[in-house]
Amino acid sequence: MIVQNAIICNKCGELIISKHRHDYVECKCGDCVVDGGQEYLRRVYKPDASYGDLSWSIEDEIYKECAAAVEHAIDTNRNKFGIANAVLRALRMRDRVIAEGEHRVMAAYQDELMVVEPDGTVNRYKKVM
Repeated sequence: MIVQNAIICNKCGELIISKHRHDYVECKCGDCVVDGGQEYLRRVYKPDASYGDLSWSIEDEIYKECAAAVEHAIDTNRNKFGIANAVLRALRMRDRVIAEGEHRVMAAYQDELMVVEPDGTVNRYKKVM
């Protein structure tokens, strides 16, 4: 699922975002266009133009889990912080968000783990059987 369909024009510096299908958005100098919203990524630009792509996506299943978390939070009368926390919990369950001070297993082999520590260092640990 495309979450954000956006570019920034390197000539005029404008960030342009296409928010829905066939939402054809042109930057103020006319060098770049973004289109497609969450359906597809389309870029139109002049031959000498350049842009930075700020689009990003996430797996459909994870996106739907986040949407379900929002619906549940609303149905149970959570405030804006409760809704945000519900989404963060859904993302954390899929290893898309790491809690502060938490290590993350980067790879698991038969007899060892590769772990990203809270300070950003990477260490390998032998499994003790």
